Amino acid sequence: MNAWNAHNAMNVNKVCGLKVAAVLFAASFLPSNLYAQASAPGMFDVKEVVIQYARFANPKASDVCGLTREGVNTLLIKTLADGLVPAISVADAKPPMMGVARIEIVPEISTISNQGLDCTSWVSLTAQSQNNVRIPPIDAMRNVTVVYWRKGTLTMTDQSLHSGTVADLLQKMATDFAQRYLLDQPPKIPQL
Repeated sequence: MNAWNAHNAMNVNKVCGLKVAAVLFAASFLPSNLYAQASAPGMFDVKEVVIQYARFANPKASDVCGLTREGVNTLLIKTLADGLVPAISVADAKPPMMGVARIEIVPEISTISNQGLDCTSWVSLTAQSQNNVRIPPIDAMRNVTVVYWRKGTLTMTDQSLHSGTVADLLQKMATDFAQRYLLDQPPKIPQL
């Protein structure tokens, strides 16, 4: 009788073990949001990318070195549009709409000029958004800047070549941003 009970106990353990394995296997196919909120890439489903005018730390040196806000803005819009990013100039942007994700591209250029002979610039591009959120433990709204992407580099050239060099750097950064933006978007569903 003891051998028979021991044999049945082993069969019950096998059946229970199979049931647990089947439940775990089936659960692996359930959507992940049933267990925890799934995370998405930072720029997932962003519909508007607004190009801010370039911020020059030293406008006089930037002018001496041939850098203009309009030139930077035009270059970025063209490069991003070529990279399939829905980019618009801040001058053409409509007010934000509820439910439409928007980020802004902020170009910053800090230039110094050495007696009109050569120019040195720190050039950076930042994709960011600003939002008002409540951050515990204080129940007060705070303005928070979220940075999704940033790149920068330093360049030094002859004054006559500087604007072209900065344009090349900005174009490369904008192309890198466009690639990152496209990777963060939801996959396209093929049309049947």
